[in-house]
Amino acid sequence: MIKINLLPIELRKANKKSAPLPYLPLVILAGVLFLLLTLFFYVDYLNARGAYAKVHKEWVRLSPLMAQLKSMEAKVDVELKGEKDFLEANVFNTQPVTRILMWISEFLPQRCWLTDLEYERQGEGCRLALGGVIFPANNRTGIEDIEVFLNEIKKRIPTATLTLTTSKSSTKEGEGTSFSGNFEWGMVKKP
Repeated sequence: MIKINLLPIELRKANKKSAPLPYLPLVILAGVLFLLLTLFFYVDYLNARGAYAKVHKEWVRLSPLMAQLKSMEAKVDVELKGEKDFLEANVFNTQPVTRILMWISEFLPQRCWLTDLEYERQGEGCRLALGGVIFPANNRTGIEDIEVFLNEIKKRIPTATLTLTTSKSSTKEGEGTSFSGNFEWGMVKKP
């Protein structure tokens, strides 16, 4: 069937041509984005694969050495355990002697002379024996100065137990107080 429009041109309805799909630019844009993302992730994958290959090659080279190191470590732990325990108990210490001597010189009261200083490591513990003579100074007695001095040292070694002995002493200098203070810490008490 043939259709002819006999109406004047002014009254005729124009045949509107349908625009090419309006979604076509969006589909093309989505395709381009997909292609770019795919390309980006593929390059990233190639970089990761190259890094993995390098690490795997290095691991293959070091794996026998690691096994050898582990066996040597186990051997040292078994054979040298006694030496390690000895070093930890007798050589390595949490309170170095220099620090303790520094505290003694720092807190030593005026007119006090040390006559005895012994530091001994016994097993896992330590013993510090201080002896000396003090003459009264300022407004305090010799015993008060001794207590302040020894308590300052004890504050620095909180696990220490202090035993103090005092007595009167006469010298050319005058009347003084002799003392003997013993600190012990980290000792294993025997039943």
